Amino acid sequence: MIGEEYIFKRPNGEKILGLHWPNETAKATIIIVTGMEEHASRYEDFAKFLIEQGFRIFCLDHLGQGANAREEKLKGVWPVGAFEQTVDIVNELVTKVKGDLPVYLFGHSLGSFILQRYIQKYGSNVDRVILCGSNGPDPMVKIGFALANLIVTKRNYYKKSKLFNNMVFGAFAKAIPNAKTEFDWLSRNEDNVKKYINDPYCGYGSTGGFYKEFLRGMHKLFDKKELSRIPTTLPILLIAGAEDPVGKSGEGVHKLEGIYRKLGIKNLNKIIYENMRHEILNELDNMKVYQDIALFYNS
Repeated sequence: MIGEEYIFKRPNGEKILGLHWPNETAKATIIIVTGMEEHASRYEDFAKFLIEQGFRIFCLDHLGQGANAREEKLKGVWPVGAFEQTVDIVNELVTKVKGDLPVYLFGHSLGSFILQRYIQKYGSNVDRVILCGSNGPDPMVKIGFALANLIVTKRNYYKKSKLFNNMVFGAFAKAIPNAKTEFDWLSRNEDNVKKYINDPYCGYGSTGGFYKEFLRGMHKLFDKKELSRIPTTLPILLIAGAEDPVGKSGEGVHKLEGIYRKLGIKNLNKIIYENMRHEILNELDNMKVYQDIALFYNS
């Protein structure tokens, strides 16, 4: 692996761990914001490709994930207010690394929802954004948040929630007919699915507190006032697999595109990839995705 350990010290003194792929001749900086229950080192191949394209890359592990959760008890744990805090961490990193280079963002899955909020709060601070494996408004978010408020208390906040894990991942698993594993919804690439299943820092199940904070953040994403804060000049690319249950097989991504178009975003594009599921970066034909990403960042 060529990614180097990166320790980001927040203005409040808190240390967040991740990886940095340096490039002394970089023309821009790319910050990757990962998905749920995964970690920065899963983006090694993608980062190598981006280096070849002339970029340098940073990727922080989320709170409760990867290098920030080396102890079992820390996995899948989010403190109160963690969704907004994560958005702020991304912006603090943007401020830290910006310098004279443009900054581009890439958010996958959970990371894409973090970036949906980011561009509302800090969109003018970056130059291009890709939302990968995302979704638009979902009525289940309101229901889920109400349920989380009802059943997630101080007593069980830091305990893993079988109920929410089954509701979320169980629904994704059921979306794939004749699945061989509970994680086939990630990709058609069986090797990728096996690696995910065998990785102790992936798919471990999150706490009730995580889901409560995640749903709290999701609950705010489509507030009209907050949406109106997105700069209309910010170039945005939406990418997803046509068989991705997170984005309702493209339907949710289409709704998100419609919302952004109504806002008047001038440079907005969408690509839905046939025969691909959630992790399009790790699919069998992922080079097509890589090339489309490079085209967007290089344009």
